[in-house]
Amino acid sequence: MDANQKDEITALQAFVIVSKSMIGTGIVVLPRGICKEVGTPDGWISVVLSGLLAMFAGYVIVKLSQRFPNQTFFQYSQMVAGKLLGTGAAIILSLYYILGSGYSLRFMGEVIHMYLLDKTPIEVIMIVFLSLGTYLTVGGVNPIARLTELFLPLVILFLLVLILFSLNDIELDNIRPVLGEGVLPVLKGLKPSIFSFAGFEIMLIFIAFMKEPRKAMKIVISGIALVIPLYTLVVVIAIATLTVDEVKTLTWPTMSVAKNIELPGGFFERFESLFSVLWVISMYTSFVLYQYAASLGLGQIFRKEHRIFSYACLPVIYLVAMFPADLNSVFDVGDFLGKTVLFITAIMVPCFWIIAKLRRMGHEN
Repeated sequence: MDANQKDEITALQAFVIVSKSMIGTGIVVLPRGICKEVGTPDGWISVVLSGLLAMFAGYVIVKLSQRFPNQTFFQYSQMVAGKLLGTGAAIILSLYYILGSGYSLRFMGEVIHMYLLDKTPIEVIMIVFLSLGTYLTVGGVNPIARLTELFLPLVILFLLVLILFSLNDIELDNIRPVLGEGVLPVLKGLKPSIFSFAGFEIMLIFIAFMKEPRKAMKIVISGIALVIPLYTLVVVIAIATLTVDEVKTLTWPTMSVAKNIELPGGFFERFESLFSVLWVISMYTSFVLYQYAASLGLGQIFRKEHRIFSYACLPVIYLVAMFPADLNSVFDVGDFLGKTVLFITAIMVPCFWIIAKLRRMGHEN
């Protein structure tokens, strides 16, 4: 059962999906997590190193997926590792996407409730976005790819505007000295920053839909490369304008940076509200990618139409989103997801690639 040939994406759409899948929660929480773990102004170095590790993991994902043209990981996993292990790995990946969907949904709900719709119950906000996500998921790959293609330039442009307008508030002393306490703090920062790059593993699925899968390597590496400087600049700006000690105490440090921005002439106040709207658009597209991956995965595991599972997953994703009792519990779920994506990209996928190579399965080139 190959990927539906009508559902094809161009090389540009694949590039956009890779980048957009990673630009989400990290925009608003990465500086906080980095500063808490690193404790020095060197957190941006951790971000760069994590990006390079993500590139290597992306390389392995592409090499594995290119061996099985027009097939997703859910389809070829049983061929590579046998029915029991292959199905188990596919189910783990599906559960990860379901958990990621619920986490993204709750995160969206929390930020929208705090900055945009403070009188609206968070449950209502989440149900609306879950319904919108399902509408897009049922449509398949093409509408998701087109929406992502539309929104990514807006998100990047607005991030650059945020960085540009924050330059007036920068204090260079806040980001010095470089490596003042050695390399160890930088290594501690790999844990929170690696999860911020989570999302590119979505290409375990989307390479199967590419019109030109031979370009997948260039697409994945360049897609990750686009995000590295964006996240690095977000961390540098947050630390340079607020200091490491202040960033540690803030729930959404990037929102605080946006709140401090005063546009020339005062023609627009509350810049953080506009930033919140663009961030919600960014999170929505990331959420939809996860929701689609979960429903497609379950559909291919059980050999059913993915639309059935698009609806079946609704209550599960909602319950996952509602499970954390408070914001600290939401961050705990994020930590667990970070460990899970590390297992998938650093252990599970490389093992499948090695087995496929040893058994000479699929197409080498």
